[in-house]
This record gives sequence, structure tokens and C-alpha cells, in this order.
Amino acid sequence: MTTLTIRIEDELKSKAFLQADKLGIPLTLIIKNALRNFIKAPRIIIGEPEAIIVTPDIQAKMDKIGDMKSMN
Repeated sequence: MTTLTIRIEDELKSKAFLQADKLGIPLTLIIKNALRNFIKAPRIIIGEPEAIIVTPDIQAKMDKIGDMKSMN
């Protein structure tokens, strides 16, 4: 076992600690789980995911793809 030291803002640490405490789990478990997930699927999302706006044109294309899949 080893120790990992990271630098984060005090407010981020406090909020994360309180949220973990509400769930009754140590913050360390959350960090370990995030690292395990990163190893399994090496990707990262920085910031909030953008909302997807489905326009009528896009919906028509999606419907066409759905129709093609149901044919098979």
C-alpha cells in the first residue's frame, strides 16, 4: 500500500468530505474507486457534460437509424 498526495482547493475537499460523510463512506474509497474506473475505461470528463439538443433534423436521422436497425 502507498500514499498519494494531491493538491486541491480547500472548498472542494470540504464539500467532498461532507458528501462522503453523508453517504457513510470514507473519501479515500471514492478516490480509489475513481482511479479504478479510470484504469478500466481510460477517459476523463472535465467540467459539466454539455446538454444535447435534439433538433427535428437530428431526430429524423436518429429515427432513420432506428428503422434500419429494426430491419436486421
